[in-house]
Order: sequence, then structure tokens, then C-alpha cells
Amino acid sequence: MPTPMPPVPPPNTPAPGPTHGHIEIDLDLCIASGICAATAPTHFAQGADGRARVRSDAPPPTARAEDAAALCPVEAITLARADTPRADTPRADTS
Repeated sequence: MPTPMPPVPPPNTPAPGPTHGHIEIDLDLCIASGICAATAPTHFAQGADGRARVRSDAPPPTARAEDAAALCPVEAITLARADTPRADTPRADTS
């Protein structure tokens, strides 16, 4: 008998472990698949060029943001710990 899948967490459930920090996107890797924005729309948006951007009003990484990073086909998304120096990650203008 197959093992059942764990339940999908609600949209703003904090991710377990040390991922409470910030999100980084490597735009050199991003291929504009849109999976991240579809998976975690409170964290990601697509820029005019179609590539992912971290929303300027994004909350700290949640389980959904962790899922988006795991689903990225080119592994362009990194969830960094709060004590990790922040790279210059482009932000989406959400105003």
C-alpha cells in the first residue's frame, strides 16, 4: 500500500527549521516558468521579463515558499536563514 502524502500546509504556515529568513532568486538561472508565483503568490511575482521576483511585501519564508523553491526546475530560488547576509535580490513592485 502506498504511503499517503502529507497534508498541504495553509498558505502562511512558517516553514520548519532554520529557513525563517529571506528568499533569494538567481536571475541568471531563472527561466520564467512561473511555478514559484503559482505555488507561493504571497512571496513571488513575475517581472515584466517573466522572471521571478520576490514580492516587496513578502512575509518571511513559509512552507509554501519552501515548496516553490523545491519545485523550481532550475533551482534558482534559495531560502536563507535569518542570520545569512542578504544578496541584492530584485524585488517586485507591489505598490
